[in-house]
Amino acid sequence: MVNIKKRHVKAYILLESLIALGVLVTIVALVLNQINRNHEHLIKRLHEQEVLMVATMAVQTKQSHLTLNGVSVDVVRTKAGLLVTENGKEVIYLEKN
Repeated sequence: MVNIKKRHVKAYILLESLIALGVLVTIVALVLNQINRNHEHLIKRLHEQEVLMVATMAVQTKQSHLTLNGVSVDVVRTKAGLLVTENGKEVIYLEKN
């Protein structure tokens, strides 16, 4: 005779193992996805910081165009204020009072 109980126990253990593996894979995927998003966010913020530092240098040295470390900024001075752009995008605009 075949013992039915032993077969059920082995199948139940296998089912629990597969469910646990699925939960573990889901958790790992979520954690890795969040790490990737945080890395992209950090890269974006570091680029913004570099742009502001190059813009500060351009303003301090009274240059209208400055390229440094792969970052290129243009400074436009008017009577109304100061406009700093990077690749045609406005970075900062300062008005005189």
